[in-house]
Amino acid sequence: MKRLLKKGKKGFTLIELMIVVAILGILAAVAIPAFVRYLRRAKTTEAVDKLAYIYRMSSTYVTNERANRGVAVGVVAVIPAQFPLTAPMTPAAIAAGVRAVDPAGTWNGQTWQALSFSISDPHYYSFAYTSAGTGTTAQFSADAHGNLDGSGTSSTFERSGALNAQLEVQGSGGVWMANELE
Repeated sequence: MKRLLKKGKKGFTLIELMIVVAILGILAAVAIPAFVRYLRRAKTTEAVDKLAYIYRMSSTYVTNERANRGVAVGVVAVIPAQFPLTAPMTPAAIAAGVRAVDPAGTWNGQTWQALSFSISDPHYYSFAYTSAGTGTTAQFSADAHGNLDGSGTSSTFERSGALNAQLEVQGSGGVWMANELE
């Protein structure tokens, strides 16, 4: 009789197994959405980092151009300080939630070359550059647009800057974001 009692106590009961499964289900229900948000937030760092680079290179472009500025060959007037020309959304479109691999020549435009900007790794965002004015009216805006989850709503990130009276670049306090995590 003692043998029978010892044999029956070796395993788990169905109720104990159901409690364990329920606890795992609750943990998964809490952890998975948090993990998905974490992944999306990690993907947005691409846009913020690239816009910071574009901002720095815009400042460098104006500084270098101003340092090298003077009378161009065959021109009598001094060339005013300005940012690189406007560049359209590059690449023009990226499929929602897909990391794009750009074909050769995507970043060969005059503006992207002036800013020494290109992306060789797969990426989630398209970038645009808008500039206007010269001298103290010179200003620029760099934008990043992407649709991380295929919802039809795009994340938008923007960084801008302008030249002040001393022809130094003054920028926005940081990156402006709309629908950061969509």
